[in-house]
Amino acid sequence: MKQIEIRLALVFYGGVSLAIYMHGVSREILNLVKASSCRGLRDPLAAETDAAGTRLSPSTRAYIALLQAYDPDINVRVVVDAIAGASAGGVNGVMLARAIAHDLPLDAHRGLWLENADVTRLAQPQDGLTRILKSGMSPVLDRMITSGLKAQIDSPETREKLRLLTQSRWFTPPFSGERYIGWMLDACREMDREFRPGATLVPNGQTLELFVTLTDYFGRSQRIRIDEPAYIEEREHRRILKFACHHRTPGVLDSQLSPAHAPGNVFAARATSSFPGAFPPATIGEMDRVLAARGEGWDTRMAFLGGILGGTEEDLLRRSFVDGSVVMNKPFGPVITAIGERPATREVARRLVYVDPVPNGGDRNRLPDGDSVPGFFRVILSSLAHIPRNEPIGDDLRSIEARNRRARRLAEVIADTDPMVEREVGRILPDGRDAPLTIEELTQCRTAANEAAHRQAGYAYLGYQTLKLQALAERIAGLLVALAARGGVLLREDDVLEALRLHLREAARTDGTPSGAGGQGRGSAGPRPERIIAFLKQLDVDYRVRRLRFVVRKLNSFYQSRTHEIAIQKPDDLDALKRELYEQIDRLQSCWSADTYPAPVAEAAAGLAVHGDHIDAELLAGLLDQVSRHMGLLAQDRLQDDVFAVMTYTYLVPALRQELTRAYVGFAFYDLVTLPVFQRSDFSEVNETLVDRISPRDASSLLEDGFVLKGSALNTFGAFFNRSWREHDYLWGRLTAADRLVAIVRSSIQARRLGDAEIRSLRRRLFLAILEEERPFLTADPQLIPAVEALIEARLGGEAGAA
Repeated sequence: MKQIEIRLALVFYGGVSLAIYMHGVSREILNLVKASSCRGLRDPLAAETDAAGTRLSPSTRAYIALLQAYDPDINVRVVVDAIAGASAGGVNGVMLARAIAHDLPLDAHRGLWLENADVTRLAQPQDGLTRILKSGMSPVLDRMITSGLKAQIDSPETREKLRLLTQSRWFTPPFSGERYIGWMLDACREMDREFRPGATLVPNGQTLELFVTLTDYFGRSQRIRIDEPAYIEEREHRRILKFACHHRTPGVLDSQLSPAHAPGNVFAARATSSFPGAFPPATIGEMDRVLAARGEGWDTRMAFLGGILGGTEEDLLRRSFVDGSVVMNKPFGPVITAIGERPATREVARRLVYVDPVPNGGDRNRLPDGDSVPGFFRVILSSLAHIPRNEPIGDDLRSIEARNRRARRLAEVIADTDPMVEREVGRILPDGRDAPLTIEELTQCRTAANEAAHRQAGYAYLGYQTLKLQALAERIAGLLVALAARGGVLLREDDVLEALRLHLREAARTDGTPSGAGGQGRGSAGPRPERIIAFLKQLDVDYRVRRLRFVVRKLNSFYQSRTHEIAIQKPDDLDALKRELYEQIDRLQSCWSADTYPAPVAEAAAGLAVHGDHIDAELLAGLLDQVSRHMGLLAQDRLQDDVFAVMTYTYLVPALRQELTRAYVGFAFYDLVTLPVFQRSDFSEVNETLVDRISPRDASSLLEDGFVLKGSALNTFGAFFNRSWREHDYLWGRLTAADRLVAIVRSSIQARRLGDAEIRSLRRRLFLAILEEERPFLTADPQLIPAVEALIEARLGGEAGAA
C-alpha cells in the first residue's frame, strides 16, 4: 500500500474578535489530525472510540471516512509540522498546538469562547458618580462609534453592550488583562483534564513547533557592525516566541506545551493578543499576580523566562508586551523556515495553510468617490492599526516559490552529479560483492571517499572549506551564547563570532602542515592545516546531519520507484529504516541545544565575559575542547556506520541496499557540489510546498461568493458584543475549514482521484456531523442551524445523498 503524509504548516492571522471564527477552524484541523491518527484501529469506520477509549466525535468519524475512501491503494497520514500566530491567531495557535502535542480536546473551549468572549465579561465598568454622568452620553457615543465605522448596528444586544462599554473608565484600557489570563488558564485546565502521559498526535521522531509573535514595547538594544563607526545600536521590538514538542521515542515527549508549561503558554497568548488601547500591556508581574491569586504555581517559570522569552528575570520583570500584530500580523517567516527542515517518514505532500478571516482587508481603505480626503482620526487609526495589520504577503509567497525552484534545481544538480559519483564510489567499494559491508569496511570506504572527493576538488575545495568554517563558526557562536545565558551571562553573538574567526585564522597561520590521512594528496590545492581539519572533525555537526538527510532523500525515492526491487520491498521496512536514521539525526541535532550540556560547560561559557567585550583566546580554546568532548562526534560517526550497516541489511533488499550504500559512502562528492551552490548548512528534505487559504470567501461548496463574518463589524470587535454573532462565526469557521480541508486532502493525493459524487457525499456527511455536534449548544439564533441544514441539502443533497 502506498503511504503519503500530508504535512501542514499553519499561519493564523490577527483579528481581535475574529478569534472565534479561527477557533472553529482550529477544531476542524484537530479533528482531521485526530482522524488520521486513528487509521491504525482495526475497524476505524465502525469504531466509536480511539485507542485510548475516548469517544470519537461524529466529525472525526466523518474525516476517517474521507481518509478511508482512498484505501486500499493509499494510506494517508496528516501531520502538523508548525503553527504560527499573531494576536487573535496567536491565541488559537497556542491552544491548537497544545491539543496536537498531547492529544487533548478543544470541545470545552466552545463554551469558554461563546460565554467569556463578551464585552460584559472582559470589560471593567466604572462605578459611582462617574458612571452615572457618562451614562447620559452613551447614546451620543453610540451613534458616533457606529457612524464613524460605517456599521449600522440594529441589534439591541449590541447597542446595549456598546453603552456599557462607554461607562468603563476613560483613557484606560476597557478590558481586563487579568480576567483574560484567568479565562485562558481555565481553558488550559479544561484541556488538561484529558492529559495522559505519552499521548500525542505528533508522530514518533517528529517535532511540532509553535511560533507566537509579541511586540516588546521598550525593545531590546542590538549592536550592528558597520564601517564607521564600528557599531551602531538599534532597538528591536519584535519577538517571536518558540515552543516545541518533540516526540523522541514512542511515548517519550520533550514538550514545552504540557500542563507544566501552561502558564508560559498562556502568557504568550495574553501578550500576543494585547490589542493596544483595549487591553493593558502584558507583564510578567501581571501573570505572577494572577497565579498567586488563584493559588497556582509556575514550576517552569525560569525556563520560560530564560529559554523562551529570552532574558534575565530582572530585565523581563521591567518589560511590557503588546499585540504581536503590531510588528508581524501575518507570521509566514517562521513557518517557512521550519518546514524547510521538517523530516518525513513517508512520501510527502507539503502544504502551507493560512487562515485569513478578512481576505483582502475588506473595503476599509478603498478609493473614495470624488476628491474626499481621509479625516483626522481615520488617518491615525489606519496608520497605527489597520495598515500595519494588513501588510502584503506577496514577499512571503514569492519566497516559497523561490524555495520550490531551489528544490527543483537541487534535484537537477544531484541527478547530473550521479554518474560521476557512482563511477568514483564504484572504484572504492569492494568489487563483485552482494554481501553487505561490515562496519569496519563501511568506515574505511566512507573515509576513502572523503579523501578522494577533497583531493579531486582541486582549488574548489578552498571555497568549500571556507564556507563550512563560516557556517560552523556561526552555529558555535549561537551555542556558546545560549550556554552563557544558562550561566546567567548575556554575551553578544557578534563578539563570540569574531573571537572564533580569530581562533580559526590563528590555527591556519600557525599550522600549515599538510594533512595526513584525511587531507592533502597529489592534485590538492594548497595547505589544509591539521588544526582546521580537527576543528571540522570534532565540531561539524551539520555535515553529519546533511549526510544522513541525503540518505533519507535517496530512501524517499524508493517509494516512488516502479522497479522490480521496490515491488518486493516492504514499505513498512522503509519507514522503519527512516525512523532509525532520524533518531541519529535527532541525536546529532541535540548537540546544538544548550540544555543538553552539563553545568560546568555553561559556567565556562559564562566565564568568557570576564574581559568584557574582549574574549580571551585561551578561555575560548578550552571551552571548545569541552564542547567537542560533550558532542563526541567521532564516536557518533562510528555509531552511525554501525546503525547504517546493520539496519540496511535488516530492512532493505540487496539491490536497494547497494544503492543506498553508494549514497552514504559518496556523500562527500555531493556535498562539494551542493553546499557552495545552495549555501545551506543543513541538507533538509527538499520538497515543493503548495499554499492554501482558509477564509470566509472559500466556503465554495455551500456559498459561491462566501460570506462576511459578523465579528468583522466594529473594527473587528463586533463578536464581543453579540452572542448570536459569535455562534455564527464559530459555526462557519468549522464549516469553511471542513470544506477546505477536504479539498486539500483531495488535491494532495495525485495517485487516486475520488469522483465528484463521492466527494459531495463525503462533504455532506461531514457538514451534517458538524451540525449534529453543535445543535445543542448554538441556541442564541434559532434559525442558524436550520438555515445551514437547508443550505447543505440544497447544495449537496439529492444524488449526492443517495451516493
